[in-house]
Amino acid sequence: MIFPVVLGVRGAVNGVLSGRLTTGLHTGLVEASLRGNTRYYRMLLSSVFALSLVSSATIGLIVFSIGNVFYGVPLGDLPFIIYACVTINALAVFITAPITSLLGFLSYRRGMDPDIFVYPASSTVADILATVCYVITLSLVFWWGPAGRIAIALVSYGFCFIALLLTVLFGKEREYWRTIREALMAVFAVGIIEGLSGAVLSGVKAYIERYPSILVIYPALIDTVGDAGSIFGSLSTTRLALGTLDARMGAIKGGLGELLQVEIAALMMYAIYSGIAFIGEGSEACALAIILVYLIATLPIILASFSMAILTFTRGLDPDNFVIPIEMAFADSLVTSVLAMLVYLRVV
Repeated sequence: MIFPVVLGVRGAVNGVLSGRLTTGLHTGLVEASLRGNTRYYRMLLSSVFALSLVSSATIGLIVFSIGNVFYGVPLGDLPFIIYACVTINALAVFITAPITSLLGFLSYRRGMDPDIFVYPASSTVADILATVCYVITLSLVFWWGPAGRIAIALVSYGFCFIALLLTVLFGKEREYWRTIREALMAVFAVGIIEGLSGAVLSGVKAYIERYPSILVIYPALIDTVGDAGSIFGSLSTTRLALGTLDARMGAIKGGLGELLQVEIAALMMYAIYSGIAFIGEGSEACALAIILVYLIATLPIILASFSMAILTFTRGLDPDNFVIPIEMAFADSLVTSVLAMLVYLRVV
């Protein structure tokens, strides 16, 4: 129960960091260097640490509440669940934050657009590392017993101390509290979306599991659609910050060329997935179903990310705190729903 929720929160936090970092590089608020960077960059990292702590502790409470109501998880397990959630995210953020930053710095230095490169690359790395951190944390508990529980408790308290220290250093910055406040809204929205979709789609996913080849590429289907939305959304938030994009829905006409490029890139990936499904299942219908997922899901997610950027910006919010985390959660739900619907309707 913990793993998918923690993975979603980790992805949301990394989405906030990626969005703010790439926009900061374009606007000059962030230098393309890990050392000697701006105070804004240090404030951004500090707020990400605090965000990880608060969101993981809250998610731990939510996981326990669900487990207690539906599975009879005893109250005595509450500290362990919170420690586990905090430890997983603490280990992950210490590794993924520098990696995401380096990807942004290197791409910017080499003349690449970090809006296009950073989140798709860092999200894959972050998911892998979060999984490793999850395995390490549970291994400590189940292999070391009481000593393992003490270990994750110490890691949790250490992370709390670091987050509090960073809050003392940057707590006077209005942007620090704005980032935490707005990003927490996005993280909780992601938790609600994934929780509801998980409950509603849990039975639906059984249809997908009938086809092993599709099940293998299923995570890639979600990531590709989500990455398409994150790229266009990140490009939009940067242009809003630079003042080169009007904050109205009609302004999307100016980005039709980039939208088409993103669509073509996603289509190329889906063509590969379609080929894998055809080879694995020996069915043209399976290959067609993958292409239909692309046709049905990709454009709505891209448009949703653009709409979210415009909506949050016009409301006086920072769109980078919302766009990537929420559109990735929507992509997960939409791709799963479409794919399951196609299987249920025997298109496959």
